[in-house]
Amino acid sequence: MVTPFLASVGPEARVAAIDVGSNSIHMLVADVGPSGELKILDTAKDQTRLGADLGDDSILNADALTKVATVLKRMKEIADGHKATVRAVGTHALREARNGEEFCTKLAKRCGVNVEIVSGREEARLVYLGVQYGLPVHEKSALLVDIGGGSTEILLGQWGEERYSTSLKIGAVRLTERYLKSDPLVPEDLAALKHYVDSRLEPVVREIRKVGFDTAVGSSGTIKALKTVACALQGVSVPESFHGVVLTAEELEMAKVALVSASHLKDRLLVPGLDPKRADIIVAGALVLDAITQQSGVSQWTISLSALREGIVIDTLLRQGQWLRGNPQDVRWRSVRHFAQKTHVDEPHAWHITTLAVSLFDQLQDSHAMKPEWREFLRCGAFLHECGRFLGFTGHHKHAHYLVRNSNLLGFTEKEMEAIAAIIRYHRKRGPRDNDDILANFDANERKTIERLSSILRLAASLDRGRLGKIQELRLNRKSKSCVLSLYLHGAVDAFLELYEASLEKQHFEKAFGLTLDLDVAKFARPP
Repeated sequence: MVTPFLASVGPEARVAAIDVGSNSIHMLVADVGPSGELKILDTAKDQTRLGADLGDDSILNADALTKVATVLKRMKEIADGHKATVRAVGTHALREARNGEEFCTKLAKRCGVNVEIVSGREEARLVYLGVQYGLPVHEKSALLVDIGGGSTEILLGQWGEERYSTSLKIGAVRLTERYLKSDPLVPEDLAALKHYVDSRLEPVVREIRKVGFDTAVGSSGTIKALKTVACALQGVSVPESFHGVVLTAEELEMAKVALVSASHLKDRLLVPGLDPKRADIIVAGALVLDAITQQSGVSQWTISLSALREGIVIDTLLRQGQWLRGNPQDVRWRSVRHFAQKTHVDEPHAWHITTLAVSLFDQLQDSHAMKPEWREFLRCGAFLHECGRFLGFTGHHKHAHYLVRNSNLLGFTEKEMEAIAAIIRYHRKRGPRDNDDILANFDANERKTIERLSSILRLAASLDRGRLGKIQELRLNRKSKSCVLSLYLHGAVDAFLELYEASLEKQHFEKAFGLTLDLDVAKFARPP
């Protein structure tokens, strides 16, 4: 299949997408050709039940670390064999773990794989990207449901836009651990589970009914397992591929009744068509899908085998292509713009500061190599640096840090939002300190980069203190341990205020980069 939004990606891009879920770890290795077609080269899967390793204290222990590191190391070897770029995403279990970021840091040291923890909404967006690749739902209003081990992602989308999305803590493993521990199943436990799921779905279903949908898509292993059971119960052959296959509401009811009736685990293992590895958690998954079906009025589900991992592949390639060129249609930049509008950011000022900050970054890149993604974090931070004024002027850099850190900006991982927020936090008042809690999840190199980028943002903000956009261009001329920043103005205007403010803020820049900085004003704009 050819995917329109991959048409601009360069030829023969190869990505290994790893999904570290609550129940299993999956990997997909894929090539994307010049016209946007996705070709599967390899897959791997291991059931690790990471969600079950979360204790009452929400801590993942050393045994869980060893188990996951072993699987990821093996998957990385497969990816390296294909010479693929590896991108790993952690979902519900790692989101829930109090030591999730620390766990991922240790994983990276053990197996060389950096796992990004994504929010529930971001997970839903990635699933939607994957579903759009595999099914013709781009132009339709689609209800998308993905039942995982720890959470269930629900999204309404159309034309590639998320009209509504949420993540609920009603995953199959999570609910089984909480409600269905007994063997045989106890009717009171089943009733309690159903009541809990219904209560969590109630506000979501109101949104679903408000927006409406043309088609309903299920993208998890749960719906595939239920279709297999339904086929076996009807005595019909199981499809060679489930992609695009329909599960009707009647078939779902049939499979659910058969599974719930098999109250003992040993009896469920005998249910026709059921994968033995799912026998202990399938009842919870079936009840979740059944509740969504009934409350939302779904008559049939279309099964999608392309989901999170395909979405990771596509999103990775879009980051490498459109996003790094600043395409305004990119979901990440759209989400930043939307957030700025919601918090009433002064957009002309934000655009000007962003232009100045990115210009400084680009001119410093040759001598202070910073990874390309940090350019984008600075870009976003610069555009949102005043969003905290929405809550009040006093301490607005701290307000902005809080708002951005908790914003769920689409397209960003938890740590990426943390980095953007930290850059904003230190753009005024005091600079970063090694013992600051907000830097706890960053290593020494990352902390240094945050210090440098916040000093760039601080300097850029000072150069438009009057909000009149007087400076047309910045030119940085470096000589050994010193540099001169020339300010080219829009015509014969006075830059006294800008010079004064920059002279107060430049010390942070000098400390961060180990340079002395002199300011020079060119009275007139440079000729084109």
